[in-house]
Amino acid sequence: MSRAPALAACVAVVGALGVGEARAYDFEVRARTFGQGYQLPTLHLLGGELWLARRRFTESLSFTVWDLGDLRRDRRRAQPGRPDDGPVIWLSAHLRLDHDYGDWTMGAIDVDGRAIDAIDQVPELAASSLGLELLYGELAIDGLWHRVDLRLGRQLHLDDVDPWSMDGISARIRTPWPVTIEALAGLRVRDGSPLGASAVELDGTTGADCREYVEGPSPGAGTWQIIDRSRVPGDDRLGSDLAYCPQRTALMPMAGVAVEATGAGARARLAYRRTQSRTPGLIGDVDRLDHPDRGLYPDELGQAPAWGVNEELISVGVDGRWRPGGARGVTVAPWARARYSLIDAAVADAGAGVRLERGPHAVEPEVGYARPLLDADSIWSVFVTGASTDLRLGYQLAPRRGRLRARATAWARRYALPDPGAETAPAATSPWVGGGRVRAELAVTPRLRAELDLLGDDGYGGRRLGATATGRWQARRDLALTGRLGGLHVVTDQRASTGGASGVGQLGARWAIDGGLALDAATELSASPRAAAQLRVVVQLEIALEDDR
Repeated sequence: MSRAPALAACVAVVGALGVGEARAYDFEVRARTFGQGYQLPTLHLLGGELWLARRRFTESLSFTVWDLGDLRRDRRRAQPGRPDDGPVIWLSAHLRLDHDYGDWTMGAIDVDGRAIDAIDQVPELAASSLGLELLYGELAIDGLWHRVDLRLGRQLHLDDVDPWSMDGISARIRTPWPVTIEALAGLRVRDGSPLGASAVELDGTTGADCREYVEGPSPGAGTWQIIDRSRVPGDDRLGSDLAYCPQRTALMPMAGVAVEATGAGARARLAYRRTQSRTPGLIGDVDRLDHPDRGLYPDELGQAPAWGVNEELISVGVDGRWRPGGARGVTVAPWARARYSLIDAAVADAGAGVRLERGPHAVEPEVGYARPLLDADSIWSVFVTGASTDLRLGYQLAPRRGRLRARATAWARRYALPDPGAETAPAATSPWVGGGRVRAELAVTPRLRAELDLLGDDGYGGRRLGATATGRWQARRDLALTGRLGGLHVVTDQRASTGGASGVGQLGARWAIDGGLALDAATELSASPRAAAQLRVVVQLEIALEDDR
């Protein structure tokens, strides 16, 4: 792969931001070129399985420009040696291009004797066919009036319970007391948003089977049907010509507020978030169906609201860290969290635990509860979804100076099983399952490390036993080699082809060409009941430019 395109992109971005004078700004630009080649099997009810190639090319570009306007630099020059808490303006963004030009996304499907692009039949493939995503891109002002931090633009939030993204503004206000207030407002990022990412889309709504309400001869006599896509497919091979789902393109205004308090080694946070969207109206002519169309949703009597709530959540979390016995005592770090859905009037997830540390040893008992949370605008949200409860016990050995590090976890999980008489009821009669994992790392020499990972999981619908052994050798200062062998045995009550033993072997290398340029390459050979042998090649080129003067 050539480094010229990535370097040219870096120079273009930095130049567009006006970073030509390196003395005025601190900046960092990082580009990664990632290539993969492998195959995936498709499920055929009749005949043999068909293997389709994936040929993925991913390019990511991230950059950060610090102290726009040279505000901090000017203050330090004017008042050297004095603490500086004045405003600082900076910009950060991450852009990613993901393109799959293999048969998995670029192939065609035979439907009633007519060849239709796979991406037309399965609109979700468009996200990997040619996806240009702005994961985040925000202008930040920190230290405004010495207490306010502002963010403007696309923001990616990684909460304790869920990741989400929005285009808007947020503020974090530090009060004179140990209390911080946060507020935000904007549009939630969706798959259909400009440069949107499908990973942050609310669960529950798909594009392949988007439905509309088709009115009947009398109010309430209508039925839900898949939106008519009988028009002739277009010629766009990189996007779906037949995908039409107004629910997925509706704007989603959102707002939230949070209060966080700290003190005495503890932290508590209470947050509220609400997301809503406008109800889609007519999606065609009023008389395009047998009876006059009133809109996407039932509205024969004007019962469809103008707006609908997609999610409304309250979350609370507390954590702390204390050492009651002094420097040689046991460190106690308890935590608890919960999230409640006002729409479902139910707890979405909750958990509590404690970490006990003494020297190189740590023990972590915890309990968790999880219930699938779907977009309230989705038809699937009206179905009952099963919850699960987890009991976990972890142990960690992490000496400051030692050749061996280890971590072990054991868990027991209880599923809320459906009614035994239901068609979806599982074969297992006990709702409880269990499992465990042990991972150990040994520094054989300063340049050679070995890892062993053992897994056993008697999970929902099957049992999995696996092991992975990894070796890492720092051959030279600029060259690291990695080898890995792994095996997995699956026992399931489903189709025979989904069980059996699988194995994989990997060889990889990382070459640090210079301080800002590195090349990663890996080859993987695997075997499973579905494929006697499968080869996968992954190559990544990483370029980093930064200046800190």
